[in-house]
Amino acid sequence: MAEIQEVSEAELIERARALVPTLRERATDVERDGRLPDQTMADLRAADLFRVLQPRSFGGLEMNFGTMVEIAFELGRGCGSTAWVYQNLTMHQLLIGFFPRPVQEEFWGTDPTRLISTGWAAKYSSARPVDGGYLVSGHWEFASGILNNEGVIVMAPVEGSEIAPGIAERRFFLLEADRQDYEIERAWDVIGLCGTGSEDVVCRDVFVPEHRSLSSLKSSIHGEKVVIQGEGVHESTFYRVPLWSWFPMTIPPALIGAAQGGLDHMISLLADRTDLFGNRLAEREGIKRRLAEASAKIDAARLLLRRDLAEMAELADRWEVPSIERRGVWRRDGAYSAVLAYEAVGLLFYRGGAHGIGRDDALARAYRDIGAGVTHVSTDFDIAGEIYGEAIQGLPVRNPNF
Repeated sequence: MAEIQEVSEAELIERARALVPTLRERATDVERDGRLPDQTMADLRAADLFRVLQPRSFGGLEMNFGTMVEIAFELGRGCGSTAWVYQNLTMHQLLIGFFPRPVQEEFWGTDPTRLISTGWAAKYSSARPVDGGYLVSGHWEFASGILNNEGVIVMAPVEGSEIAPGIAERRFFLLEADRQDYEIERAWDVIGLCGTGSEDVVCRDVFVPEHRSLSSLKSSIHGEKVVIQGEGVHESTFYRVPLWSWFPMTIPPALIGAAQGGLDHMISLLADRTDLFGNRLAEREGIKRRLAEASAKIDAARLLLRRDLAEMAELADRWEVPSIERRGVWRRDGAYSAVLAYEAVGLLFYRGGAHGIGRDDALARAYRDIGAGVTHVSTDFDIAGEIYGEAIQGLPVRNPNF
């Protein structure tokens, strides 16, 4: 492997920031085409942004999870769909690192720039054990970025294997496009995040070797001491953090960035907008208050994620187990930060007026994108609030993804 080209966190964030005007110009086409253009993917790769969480032994930078979040904040200012695909594909580089080393060598060995989606929301799925592996079948929805990468990690229950009475073992399976492991069904017809290409993935009786699978239990190991997650291949900070601690932090950054982009757009419009009587809208007290409240919600959302990810990293660096209460706070904040972004863009959209409801208006697009993104299961505050309420009161947390 060629020598790794080092890049600082500040430089990566600046590269993302420099892409914002271009992403803003492409946003209408992205929404219309239902996917990111090849040039945008090339731009993100050229800026080394996908390398942030990828293991160093396979050409990545293996940085802090918070670096990816900061980059997504910036990209979201230009295009919510682009930021959404970016954060998902980048997070999956970390997830591949949970798999056995031979899988990583097979996937990245000849091309360390390869990317992968996930398909976990299944209409139906099964994995039947056979000699040397599994026959996997299923239909999975919402595989964000599937039109812009080389594979997908799906999840399916294993026939005849239970982790508890009545509860099937669930495993991750890595499928690749060039192996013709799966087909893509075009089903993504939505009102927001249209450009994410979150299409369906289908396969029937595809043989997946044992080493290309991973028990979902191994991705989120909690106990009395910190352990390396997955198959224990990499030891840096976020390989010590269980998946269900950091995964909910993956979804809000694009939405928070999109809210900031909506705020930026609103401020630019107010520079020369007047009412029917020639009065500047920027001078209205109600407008000023909405700008203040919206910006405060956006800042609060960012700060929640930054604080929690910094705390997560600090504990993992010390090999210290977080309390159940702190884990409950992280789950609460991951969901609530998305709620804050949605509330912020709603405040702005309300004052956009008739000129703000055009399909190509940047604020209207942000409103649609955030409204779509906040429905993700990871940002469901009803679920997150229940988890927090149980954790903080010392009650058993019933959600299995905790």
